[in-house]
Amino acid sequence: MKRTLVEVSCGLAAVVVLISFHHQISRLEGDNRQVDDLRTRVEALTASAGERNADLDARKAALGVMEARIADLEQKIAAASAGSALAQNLQGELTRAKGEVQHFRSQIASDFERTKELVDAYINEVRAKEKDAAMRLSETRGALAAIAGQLCRDAGELTRSMLLPTVQLNGEDTVGSGTLVFSDVNPKSNKVESYVLTSFHVVRNILADSPKAANDGFAVTIYLPGEKVDVKGKMVASQPKIDAALVQLQTDRRFPYVANVIARAEADQVKVWDPVCAVGCPLGNDPVPTQGEVSSLKNELNGTNYWMINAPTYFGNSGGGVYRGDTHQLIGVFSKIYTHGKGTPVVIPHMGLCTPVAAIYEWMQQEGLDHLLTSKPVPHVDLAALRGLRPEPVRADASAAAAEPPQVAAQPASPQPTAPAAAPAR
Repeated sequence: MKRTLVEVSCGLAAVVVLISFHHQISRLEGDNRQVDDLRTRVEALTASAGERNADLDARKAALGVMEARIADLEQKIAAASAGSALAQNLQGELTRAKGEVQHFRSQIASDFERTKELVDAYINEVRAKEKDAAMRLSETRGALAAIAGQLCRDAGELTRSMLLPTVQLNGEDTVGSGTLVFSDVNPKSNKVESYVLTSFHVVRNILADSPKAANDGFAVTIYLPGEKVDVKGKMVASQPKIDAALVQLQTDRRFPYVANVIARAEADQVKVWDPVCAVGCPLGNDPVPTQGEVSSLKNELNGTNYWMINAPTYFGNSGGGVYRGDTHQLIGVFSKIYTHGKGTPVVIPHMGLCTPVAAIYEWMQQEGLDHLLTSKPVPHVDLAALRGLRPEPVRADASAAAAEPPQVAAQPASPQPTAPAAAPAR
């Protein structure tokens, strides 16, 4: 607007100067020769001045509009100046609002991180539970399979795991049993060797019948599906105190059926009432299995502890294996049988004694031969544990009676455990 005013002012000044200039020229030039020319110029100037006056009026009108606009702007500026305090308040509220928004965003981010951590922890817990559930499911399936194996007996598996590892030891007038416990490459000799676990008194009686058998070996019959293999065997280790002996077979043939000996760490898990299977060659027959239970874990004889089983046994069972009924693991070597009476004693088939496998392990470790006992893990299912059963607490008034067995005075006619008499060889 100021520029417009300046232009208008300049225009007016130019008009004034031009008029003054022409007046001076009129006064100075009195020459008639220039009068006509001056008149002509004056007329032209007059016409031009009229045009400039019209333009000046237009500019004045524009200037009025601009001045009105300026006045309006000044009023608005004044109104804005009057509301500057409100603007400042609004600016402060805006700043505070922005701070609250930032704080809220920070809280949201923090809550998100906490929520994410909780979700991650929950996911990890769920995964751990899923893994545990899968493991439990696998264990349960294994337990069910083991239970099925116990309830639905596989005759072929029973034969392979307990009957076929049984061998027969023969002398001139003696027959006994044994269990093949190793038939593979001996890591100490790097040769294929086979070993039979038996009772010491069986080998002792065979050698008493045939003294040459100590050097030449004695007859051992191996049972395979559809055939019998006769080889020679020699006793390579013995422990009369626990009535145990180890016989090495004089052959480099590898036999496929070897007893699975219970692991040493699991030997103490055997309990009274546990089902067992005794396998031997009574009276010189081929291997015969009989079933029963562990009757007692404490039966001391000549300073040695034996386990009693009630699976029926007879002469010729000596040296044979006693197996756990559910897992088919070898847990003992049959040693003695109870007889009753004098003169012609009566054999009590359901009162047999066997050497516990723990004593076998200890002896063979002393001999440096415990590596010959083949042991593979077998799942064992405690049905009582699956049912959540627990032993009933013993009442105080009954604990004394339950803790000790009844005492019976020794009588001449009392049954005495003895090594079975030699049965005739067949």
